[in-house]
Amino acid sequence: MARLVGRGAPYGTPVYVLTHRPRPDLVLGRTTFHFVDAPAGEVARQAREAAAGLDVQVSGGPTTVREFLDADLVDTMHVVVVPIVLGRGSSLWAGQEGLEERFDIRSTTTPSGVTHHEFTRRGR
Repeated sequence: MARLVGRGAPYGTPVYVLTHRPRPDLVLGRTTFHFVDAPAGEVARQAREAAAGLDVQVSGGPTTVREFLDADLVDTMHVVVVPIVLGRGSSLWAGQEGLEERFDIRSTTTPSGVTHHEFTRRGR
């Protein structure tokens, strides 16, 4: 967060941060960061309420994204795959068999090898 303090937060909307160590809200300019230890469904409920009918965006690593996918809370998803090896980590795709049945998937690879995967929920 230190980088945001000097320049002000860039969002201008409420931000819900999933954490196992809740702490008081942090207000930076027009952005309030809410630190929440709750299941994806509860966090999504809070975010939708705060958004008052506007879209809610989920950002995070594989564990967070899988939790929202498992709870069937994702309508669109953009995944960028960069061809580098960083070592060990969690796989976004672990336990996500059948995504192709729930989403239309479009993939585009750039000349540099970066691949963009765009998922759009079917039937909503």
